Amino acid sequence: MSELWWLWALCSSILAGMMVYANQIFKMPSSLMMVYRGTVQSLLLLLFFPLFEMPSNPWFWVCGIIQGLLISYVDKKTFLCSRLFGGEIVGAIKPYVIAFVFVLWLIIRPSQFVEMIHNPQRLSLIILCMMGIIFSLRAICRGRVGKEAFIALLPALLVSSLIDVNNKYTTTLGATAGLTSAIFYYCWITAFFSGLPNLIKFIRHRDWHLAFAPRFIAGGLLVILSNLGGNIFKNTAMYYAVNPGYVSAVLSLYPVWIILWNSYYFRRQDAEQYPRCNLIAVGLLLAAVITLILLQ
Repeated sequence: MSELWWLWALCSSILAGMMVYANQIFKMPSSLMMVYRGTVQSLLLLLFFPLFEMPSNPWFWVCGIIQGLLISYVDKKTFLCSRLFGGEIVGAIKPYVIAFVFVLWLIIRPSQFVEMIHNPQRLSLIILCMMGIIFSLRAICRGRVGKEAFIALLPALLVSSLIDVNNKYTTTLGATAGLTSAIFYYCWITAFFSGLPNLIKFIRHRDWHLAFAPRFIAGGLLVILSNLGGNIFKNTAMYYAVNPGYVSAVLSLYPVWIILWNSYYFRRQDAEQYPRCNLIAVGLLLAAVITLILLQ
């Protein structure tokens, strides 16, 4: 199972791209999307509580609550920056999270860093792969990152790094009750606490009637299924991967699936809005990710 961490991460990246497309197709308000992704998902998961053993480690629940709140903050900050600076700018900055996660985990697990130091050739290749992934994603997103945009999104980037590291840590804490149970309750607690602030905001703005629009119900169900499936695969990959930065690197492939869909479907409708992608950058991204997987 541990050798297949990359496969679970790959499946998660495909579902992450699907979730992005759910909002692109159904054009849901961001707060409503987060309500479905968080609150509605957590309510549906309540039905399956009897099937899974509840983790007894109190730190699992503490880290899970923190994780949900961190996710809520990052999503809110990302939506805000997308509105102010554009989605391409956000997409061009986001890849730096991979490097942050990789370094942060080595700080937490210095024994892994010492092991890498003793194999400088492998360490150099890993660093080159990380750089290749970051710069190829920058080229794919095509956004020119300004100082103002980078400063505005920097807190979210740092918190995103904490989210990926805490993901692996929390799943490991809960795995004493079984990995399946740990993943289930991780999905529930993070969904509940990431959705709660957005639910309060949604009710305060009195937009609750939008939740019953047939189009948004369909979009909400697709968001729930893709988010839940993506979390299951991501948590499995995080548990088995040596460093969560490797999982983040494979997850970064999700823009490729979006580009492919745009190229073969939406581009026929609007070639100006969905221009052809940089095939060289896509090739570099795939080569860097595959090499990184083989190095593990």
